Order: sequence, then structure tokens, then C-alpha cells
Amino acid sequence: APYRESHAGDALLAVSYAIPLGFLAVAEARRECKTLGVMWAVAVLLQLGTNGVVKAAVQRPRPYVYDAATPLERKTTTAARLSFYSGHTSQVAVNCFFAARVFSTYTTSKRLEVLAWGGPAILPALTGYLRQDSGHHFRTDVITGYCVGALVGVLVPELHRIRSVALQPSA
Repeated sequence: APYRESHAGDALLAVSYAIPLGFLAVAEARRECKTLGVMWAVAVLLQLGTNGVVKAAVQRPRPYVYDAATPLERKTTTAARLSFYSGHTSQVAVNCFFAARVFSTYTTSKRLEVLAWGGPAILPALTGYLRQDSGHHFRTDVITGYCVGALVGVLVPELHRIRSVALQPSA
């Protein structure tokens, strides 16, 4: 896709940071908000660190670098060589899937659990589409970002859950 200024992906990224705060609607989760907050911070920092290392190592040019209509000053920035993998898509996926995993821990309603997982699956996909459509990423960048973000968003709370279960005294 040719380069075009678009801030819709940026807006979805900003909105996604509010999603994990939804666990505050559940009384039991509010009692554990410090632990959940630290877990969320770990997930966010793990994704940001991983993304930064991969981008620096791969240095894949963004699609707009190949577009003749893109201004030269845009093509010659450091960011023009940091396409793989999509940090926006990955971070939105972390925020959404972390929230879904945490919420599903506290609900017994199958209906609410389906909503908790369905909604968050859509937002990072839309973010990825918008980042690709604006010429910032290739399809493989956003697919990888989605997968990495979803994995981190689910695994961080899951690993804490498994660890806390393992630490419980046996009867």
C-alpha cells in the first residue's frame, strides 16, 4: 500500500491501554489490582523489549520505502527500517488478550467469557489492517505482531496462575 498519513492505528493503540482496566469492574479482581497491575506491566515491557530487539536485529524496510510517491525525508528516517514486526498490533494484542485472560479467571458466565475473548480478538486485527493500509507494515509484520502480542498477553497471567497454584500447600 502506498504511504499515507493515518493516525487511526495510533488511536486504537491509545484506546487499548484502557482495556485491561476493565478488570476493575470485578470486585475480586479489584482486591488483587496491585498484582494484576504488575503482571500487566510485565506483559507490556516484555512485548516492548522483544519488539525493539527484533526490529533492531531485522531492520526490515517499511512498505512505503518502495513507494515512489513517498517523500524522501520519510524514506531516510531510522523508523523507515523498522517494519518487522508491528509494534502497534502487538501492543494492542497484549492489552486485549491480557484483559481477556484475566477477566476469564474471574467470571463463571460462559456468555461473558465469549465476549471477553471475541472483542479483544478484533481490535488488534483492525489495528494491523490500519497499519498495513497506511503503508507502515507488510501483512507478515502485522500477523507476527498479532501472534506475539496475543501469546505474551495470555502467557504472562497464565504463568502467574500456574505458579500460584503450584505454591499452594497440598492437602
